[in-house]
Amino acid sequence: MNNIKYILILLISVIYINGCKSDEETSKKQNQGQTDKIEHNEQNPLTLTVERPSNENYIFGDNIKITGKVKNGFNQDTVILSINNKDVAVLTKENTSYTWDTKTGHTGKSILEIELNRDNQRFRKQQFITVFSDKKPEEYTYKIKNVYKHDVQAYTQGLFYKNGFLYEATGLKGQSTVRKVKLETGEVLQSFAIPKDVFGEGITLYNNKIIQISWESGRGFVYDFKTFKELDKFNYGGEGWGICTDDKHLFMTNGSAEVKVLEPETYSVVKTFEVYDNEGPVKYLNELEYIDGFIYANIYQYEKIVKFDPHTGKVAAYIDLSHILPMNDYKPDTDVLNGIAYDKDNKRLFVTGKLWPKLFEIELVKK
Repeated sequence: MNNIKYILILLISVIYINGCKSDEETSKKQNQGQTDKIEHNEQNPLTLTVERPSNENYIFGDNIKITGKVKNGFNQDTVILSINNKDVAVLTKENTSYTWDTKTGHTGKSILEIELNRDNQRFRKQQFITVFSDKKPEEYTYKIKNVYKHDVQAYTQGLFYKNGFLYEATGLKGQSTVRKVKLETGEVLQSFAIPKDVFGEGITLYNNKIIQISWESGRGFVYDFKTFKELDKFNYGGEGWGICTDDKHLFMTNGSAEVKVLEPETYSVVKTFEVYDNEGPVKYLNELEYIDGFIYANIYQYEKIVKFDPHTGKVAAYIDLSHILPMNDYKPDTDVLNGIAYDKDNKRLFVTGKLWPKLFEIELVKK
């Protein structure tokens, strides 16, 4: 008898648990909504075809034919073609193709997507293509014009020049600072320590505010330019390495070939592109400086700066800074080249490195 009661209780429990599980799954499906369910429907009627490149790779300036069709059995309602999340064309049964001029885009990876909305259902198809630059970069070396003292304890992560002074961000957890430095002597005139749990990275000046990013914490900080008083904070996804501005947008790197373009008041990402030359991506982009319509970026672990177009992502030039710091200035903890600043009024270009004893004013010399 006890055994029968035990079996009955067990059966009731199983039925109850399964009922709860079923209710939970139903609730989840209802909450997900119809769109998410249909996007992954195996019966997707869309086909997306992208014309192959005439050469080995897609090249900036190519015109690429993109075709979107609806399979038989489905009405060809409105099909929207978007490129990099921007609608560019409406495809119809009579006109299923669109020719994309890649000059209207950028180098690196682009997302091509078609979308069909029918009877409250949404179907999508995507393809990714990669566009290489159509130009071989120019090559430059350097000439040293002046040498200045640099704090050998400064693990330089960001640098800019304004009103006769250098503004520098240093890194490492527990040691990260933002500081104002006298160019001629290297003397630190003003310094602000950021939270000890944050590894400070690049800085830039926008609208009389210093904007700083951090490495892995996804946290940005905004300071008053004169007092260094913290005015605001913001968050972002991924790592932060370098940052600069053209006075309209912020440009931020994360150590890859990718550059994010941010709206400077809300810090929302408005565009993302990758930096490419005619052979491929330029990875390890680090500290940035905006100079006369181009962005100059340190390439992490290399004594080289890349100059690229912030509108297209195309590499315009490489600057070889090999051996700029003499070997007798190296110590066991001397780190890599990092830090670019530009005196716009006097057309002076400065570079330094992490834990370097010197900062250099250089002139670029074409090879």
